[in-house]
Amino acid sequence: MDISSRLEATKQFGLVEDYRIDWQPGSPLRAPRVTVLSRSAYPVQMTRNYVTTLLEPLVPSRHIVVN
Repeated sequence: MDISSRLEATKQFGLVEDYRIDWQPGSPLRAPRVTVLSRSAYPVQMTRNYVTTLLEPLVPSRHIVVN
């Protein structure tokens, strides 16, 4: 399962409002920067913990931003 599929499933379940995946130009092997908009019903830290764990094998936590 890829990054967008994981985030889309999370969006469908209602934990995140929206997300954006920004791939690093010039290097397809570098991890992307992922920006997630948390739903107001959930604390940002809870969303960050979930998304970080969800994407752990694919994206380092330093590349994940949750607003």
